[in-house]
Amino acid sequence: MNKTAIFIPARMGSIRFPGKPLAPIDGVPMVVYCARNAIKTGLEVYVCTDSEEIMAVCSLYKIKAIITPHCETGTDRIAIAAKNMGLSYAINLQGDEPLIDCESINLIVSMLPILEKKENAIINAIKDISSEEAFDPNNVKCAVLENSSTIQYLSRKPLLNSEEGSGKPNYFKQLGLYAMSINNLQKFTNMPKGKLEKAERIELLRWIENGNDLIPCQIVKETISVDTPSDLVKVLNKIKENN
Repeated sequence: MNKTAIFIPARMGSIRFPGKPLAPIDGVPMVVYCARNAIKTGLEVYVCTDSEEIMAVCSLYKIKAIITPHCETGTDRIAIAAKNMGLSYAINLQGDEPLIDCESINLIVSMLPILEKKENAIINAIKDISSEEAFDPNNVKCAVLENSSTIQYLSRKPLLNSEEGSGKPNYFKQLGLYAMSINNLQKFTNMPKGKLEKAERIELLRWIENGNDLIPCQIVKETISVDTPSDLVKVLNKIKENN
């Protein structure tokens, strides 16, 4: 049986929002809020962090957590945490995505059989966005093939996907939700950073640059990544609307 677990990488040292994982959402720290969304899928969930403070908070809320050394990317952190667990697949849910709920996570989990057929693939959740959001440098945009089978490129600059007025989504953003085999997780972390990844500051460009497939999983529900304190206000307002 293929065993899958969800990992939530979290660090305190965000430049734009220091201490972000512990920012309160609906009465609990954001990292706990994200973990509770993930736990609702029924899969094992682990926060992985180099922060003793985040470890202590997870312990307080009975969230499983793994301490790791300092890592350059969240995926590198997960690779260390997932080692020797006997897993087949790892889901990377970034700890600043509180609006990615269990339904959206289950959608990407349902696509895991694709990874059995395509050994060189990683699945990345995406969401269609407005042209206004497409010009926000905090949103990573995606260029998706016509039949939605592959993500061709990722950028912080706008990437048009269809002609204006075509009735199809013009822009997509990348979400902090990935699915990959443990083999590809280790393979990814052993790859050197490429020129495009360094230029764009987007880790999954490393996978594309090395000739591998990035498969989109289109999420329906609106999501807001928390990059700044103002994003947190938007998330809180959204949660208030939905309650």
